[in-house]
Amino acid sequence: MVPASPVPDSASQNAARRGWIPLLLGVLPFLPLLLAPRLVDERVLAHEAIKWIGLDPLSPWQLPIGGSGTWRPLSVYLFRVDAEAPALVAHLGNLGLHVAAVALLHRWLTLRLAPAAALVGACWFAVHPAHVATAGWIAGRADAAMVVAALGALLAWERGRWLLCGLLAAVAVLFKETGIAIVPMLALLALVERRGVRPLVAAGLGAGLALGGTLFMTRVADSYLPWHGVEVALRWLPPYALELLAPGFVPIGVPAVTRDVVGMVGSVVVVAWFLQLGALDGRWRLGLGLAGLALLPVAHVLPNDGGQWYLLLPSVGAALAWGALAERTPGVRLLVVVMALLACVESVAWRSASVRVDAQIEAQRIERVAPPRQDPRDWPHRGPSFCCGLPYQLYDDPRQ
Repeated sequence: MVPASPVPDSASQNAARRGWIPLLLGVLPFLPLLLAPRLVDERVLAHEAIKWIGLDPLSPWQLPIGGSGTWRPLSVYLFRVDAEAPALVAHLGNLGLHVAAVALLHRWLTLRLAPAAALVGACWFAVHPAHVATAGWIAGRADAAMVVAALGALLAWERGRWLLCGLLAAVAVLFKETGIAIVPMLALLALVERRGVRPLVAAGLGAGLALGGTLFMTRVADSYLPWHGVEVALRWLPPYALELLAPGFVPIGVPAVTRDVVGMVGSVVVVAWFLQLGALDGRWRLGLGLAGLALLPVAHVLPNDGGQWYLLLPSVGAALAWGALAERTPGVRLLVVVMALLACVESVAWRSASVRVDAQIEAQRIERVAPPRQDPRDWPHRGPSFCCGLPYQLYDDPRQ
């Protein structure tokens, strides 16, 4: 399988002129999130960044302070950039990272698909409702920055720039350890397309060294370790894979939330149609392979706080699959419009839920607050929840 053949100059020019469409879709559905407050775990991350970097600018490289006991040094510096700024500024930063990811993905898809199909795939990625978590939750920027670096590595691989590819793969892991998935994704591309392996070797070395540092420095609970979560992975992987391809429901809300049950039934129908129409397309199969390789490493932690941010990197491969299908099925474009509307509705719902939860936290001293009642109907959909209680890294009150 080789990338799509070059398109005529006029088609390329038309595609370039329409490149603003996915960027606009990457902004508009998530605008309501700009007015959301900082949640308590976001204050903790900002507080830790201020404190530890203030004590020693090199502390992010020496301590597991990236969140959940993990070592994510570049993310700590990224949180420090606007740690003392109003919540609006921090939300703008997240939205900017989301738009950057959309732009890079669109560029990558234009190397593999016809212009109109690449546009559809980028739009699908831009409005995926699960991305509300990373576009709108300040704490989700670790995933957003990781995916921006991973997409940069994909583009570097396409151009044979092996040194840049290795550097960006390492950067992706240093933002968040799940960025290691870029290595098997590049390996699949190298296997299918039989290109030179120098960029793959560079990416493997760069990301591998970064992951080695992560494993050495990280101090997390056993439940975060892959070999202690096989049963959880087997139970949660199918519904999250379904949501990845047809985002009409939240897996963790089934069966307690009626609309999620209805959405799951509808998603099964869409995915059945998706599988039937795309099975003969090599680029479609490649997209699903990339999505699967990015999803498997995080399968054991998918239920953690709703797990929506873990779908960001897998949706890169899913966007390629949907784009490939769009070349053969014009009706896919209508689906993108439907998902844009869904993203708007869910972002407004997420904002309302986050304000409600934050108000609950504000009503009491942080150190005395108890986790909210464990009822999925009360959890914010398409965004963070407090199903797991408060972060254990709360050294002291960040509001003092």
